[in-house]
Amino acid sequence: MIKAADVPDPTVLYRIRDGVFAADLLIAAVAEFDLFSWLAVNGPLPSADLRADLGLAERPADVLLTYCAALGLIDRDIEAGDVVGLTGLGRRHLAAGSPFDLRSYFGSLAERPAARELVDVLRTDGQAAWAGAGATAGDQPTDWSGRLGDAAFAERITAAMDARGAFLGPVLADTVADIPVTGLLDVGGSSGVYAAAVLRDRPDARAAVFERAPVDIAARTLLRTRGLADRIEVITGDMFADPLPAGFDVHLYSHVLHDWDGARVAQLLAASFASLPAGGWLIDHDTHVDADKRGPLPVAEYSVLLMHSTPGKCWSVGELAETAERVGFVDVEHRPAAGDRSVLLARKPE
Repeated sequence: MIKAADVPDPTVLYRIRDGVFAADLLIAAVAEFDLFSWLAVNGPLPSADLRADLGLAERPADVLLTYCAALGLIDRDIEAGDVVGLTGLGRRHLAAGSPFDLRSYFGSLAERPAARELVDVLRTDGQAAWAGAGATAGDQPTDWSGRLGDAAFAERITAAMDARGAFLGPVLADTVADIPVTGLLDVGGSSGVYAAAVLRDRPDARAAVFERAPVDIAARTLLRTRGLADRIEVITGDMFADPLPAGFDVHLYSHVLHDWDGARVAQLLAASFASLPAGGWLIDHDTHVDADKRGPLPVAEYSVLLMHSTPGKCWSVGELAETAERVGFVDVEHRPAAGDRSVLLARKPE
């Protein structure tokens, strides 16, 4: 098996794809809301006041502020109650009254379809069509979750997630090599590419992918093609409507939690806590925002795509740790992985 260390690092390519909507969010902030001129007059102030005055919904506003902080355009102090203020860069180049004002430069792109979609998301907290497809989706649902019910779309998304995991999976396996695994449940595991990686050096372990139809069909096909069907089964089910299968001492969520809102993230972690045995482990492999919500920039950019097309965002290390501890997990730990990804570990007490 070729290891990730033996191939060129594709992180720059992940960043191009994952950050595709980020520039449009800045265009929307400048051209529609004149965010930085407003902050020059009214800031620093709590983000809740900013949202109220500008008419922004909480989730997309959080993504916007993380992105702007990662760009160095605003200061953000989570510990002080999420107080937001303007930096010199933001004041000099994106606020009214500066001789170096670039607002008209960004405003010239205000008619970009993605920028207009993001204006609506910022105001309503709704989901735009996946990848901005809109009218091209025909009579199919345009939201990401709804389109997964279409077999062709589910197959295409499963193939996309599988391709991404070819490099990320082996690094994930190395990152959690010290975690004991007898049975691994890959919740929302798509093709099973991450479960396969974790089992690579664990010949006595088994795994199951828990997926809804019709993604389960694509997963079975890929696992059978790779000769892994005898080690990794596919269990069909809805992770929000059905109990998580028992008999597994490790639950893996890889690129799953970022697709969902806070209430459903908490629901999933609580379901894992209920299903895991004492001493069992939770592994969240994802793109995580720093606890101070000031970056890193590539993750903040990816969060824009998620905010645009799903009910989720890139959750911060602090937010996920708090949720995990609230449902009963202990020993929460954060570890870096590959491709701007990282791992959040948590254990169910003995």
